[in-house]
Amino acid sequence: MERRELVLEVIEKNPGIRFNEIMRITNMKNGTLSHYVKKLEDDNDIELERTPRVTRLYPAGISKDEAEICKYLNMPTQKKILLFMLEKKIVTSIQVRDHIKKSPSVVSVNLNELFKAKIINRRYDIPANKFSLKNPEMIRAVLDEYYPDLTEKYWLRSVQMLDNTKI
Repeated sequence: MERRELVLEVIEKNPGIRFNEIMRITNMKNGTLSHYVKKLEDDNDIELERTPRVTRLYPAGISKDEAEICKYLNMPTQKKILLFMLEKKIVTSIQVRDHIKKSPSVVSVNLNELFKAKIINRRYDIPANKFSLKNPEMIRAVLDEYYPDLTEKYWLRSVQMLDNTKI
């Protein structure tokens, strides 16, 4: 496979992937990868999101909302939170903490980041705030379109959980 096609395939299979991750996956040096990324960008085959210290790459034609969701699905902690919320619908930070096995401060930072990105809702409640996905259908659609392997694992786990509750 030609290097250009290799880079494009990695981006298509991992929308929102960071530049450094592509270097690691493809074993390309920074300059070589930069060359192919520039060519792909010039040919409108990919789109780049450049922020301080982070460059993310997306396949051409991805919507801004889909790109935002993909960005968080590439972050392990946020991905676990989003999948958990997709499964449970409404959760508390304590439930999230217990599920992802992270400290309360890590959970808080990640939930706040997802809230600021307008991916989740927060309902103030006593004794604990409730969180839910703003648009679960969009997240399911992004999972189906760009992360079919992850979708399959998610549904298998859901079926297993349903089977276990019937016992």
